[in-house]
Amino acid sequence: MALSTEQALALLLILNSAHLTAACPPVDYVTVSGSAGGRAVLPCSYTPTPEQDVEVRWAAYSDQGISVPLINSKTPSAPIPAQWSGRVKLSDEVSSGNASLLISELRLEDTRDYTCTVRINGICVTIRAVKLTVQDCPPLDRVAVSGSAGGRAVLPCSYTPTPGQHVEVRWYAYSDQEDHILLIDSNTPSVFIPAQWSGRVKLSDEVSSGNASLLISELRLEDTRDYMCIVGLNVECVTFMEIKLTVQGPPKRDSTTSRTTTTTTPTTRPSATPTTRPSATPTTRPSATPTTRPSATQKTSPCPAQQGNAAAQRRSYCMKPL
Repeated sequence: MALSTEQALALLLILNSAHLTAACPPVDYVTVSGSAGGRAVLPCSYTPTPEQDVEVRWAAYSDQGISVPLINSKTPSAPIPAQWSGRVKLSDEVSSGNASLLISELRLEDTRDYTCTVRINGICVTIRAVKLTVQDCPPLDRVAVSGSAGGRAVLPCSYTPTPGQHVEVRWYAYSDQEDHILLIDSNTPSVFIPAQWSGRVKLSDEVSSGNASLLISELRLEDTRDYMCIVGLNVECVTFMEIKLTVQGPPKRDSTTSRTTTTTTPTTRPSATPTTRPSATPTTRPSATPTTRPSATQKTSPCPAQQGNAAAQRRSYCMKPL
């Protein structure tokens, strides 16, 4: 019996719906661990096929077992739940078969189950469940460091290196609102440095040897704050240190300490008149006429008091007598 146009359209819709909701393959289970403050990659992959429409979805499960959508490759601008906002990122290689999810700045509450679902042309080709466990860092170690405005300070941080392990060092500064401000990440040396520290912070060149210290130059009074160093080996947090930096103002210098010129006695310098020599008596002064050159004793007044910070003081100097 021939189908009417309406019946044929209804059947087509039913078949298309069944095609789109086709069951996924068996769930693949994976476990991943990370350390608080570090990062973790939740793996997910599929076999890409040219010119096929790919959709990747990541979801997290709440404590009540409810699925919470995190990322959908089809709607990259969709809002992300506040708990993960700014911390989750889908791989840039989705078209090549890598559908992994990166979670940065790990928190203990990120410990939960996550699922990855990949569909090609509406057909589910991958479903993976990832159990993420976030471990706490070692006990926080606190150190106090001081410096002077215009000088430099080394904020110490170290760890015990192990050959063949991946090392990541991150330094943070605390804002006045107690927010974390990323200063340096050894894995991303090109990361943007906030304007306040731009050109003034530098990570040790001996990170691979266990020295993860931070150098701050041209210190400013507003550099006085708390800083934090986190070192991870193979994503596991091994060092967690907080440094309290106090920057003091430059020392005041009295004008009496300024550099002065050396006075020469009149007998060691000829008068401006070629045929005349001044008397050896110290009380004798050359004539004040324009043809007479003043004695060097007129340049014995101290230099003006040096102004500015310590860096400017090091660069200032007194002019030598002519």
